[in-house]
Amino acid sequence: MFPVIEGSHILALSLSVGLILLLDLRLLRLVLPSERVSKIMNQVMPWALAGFGIMFVTGLLLFFAQAEKVYTNGYFRAKMLVLVLLGINALVYQMKFYPAMAEWDLSEAVPRGVQVIAVTSLAFWMIVIACGRLMAYEL
Repeated sequence: MFPVIEGSHILALSLSVGLILLLDLRLLRLVLPSERVSKIMNQVMPWALAGFGIMFVTGLLLFFAQAEKVYTNGYFRAKMLVLVLLGINALVYQMKFYPAMAEWDLSEAVPRGVQVIAVTSLAFWMIVIACGRLMAYEL
C-alpha cells in the first residue's frame, strides 16, 4: 500500500505545483502575457487546491507510516518550515494583492510585490520538492 500512497503523493504534487508554477510564471509575465491573471487563476486554482488536498492527505499517511524516522529527519523539518512559509506567502498575496487584481490584471506592469511573491513561491516549491526527495535517502 505504501507505493500507492507515495505514487499518489507525487502525482498530486505534480498537479498542484505544476499549476501553481503556471500561475507564478504568469504573474512574472513569462508565460501567457496576453491572458488575464484572474482568468488563469480561476481556471487553475480549483485543480491546484484539489491536488494540494490529495498531497496533504497522502503526506499525512506517509508520515504516520514512519513517524519516528520522519520526524527526526532534518529534511522533513525543513520541508515543513518551508511549507508554512509558502502558506504565509500565499496569504500575503490573497490579503494584499488579490483584492486589487482588477487594477493590474492586464497591465504591462505587475506590482513589484506580486513579482516578489511569485519568485518566492517558485523558490520555496523547489526547496520543498528537493527536501522531499532528499528525505527518502535518509529514511
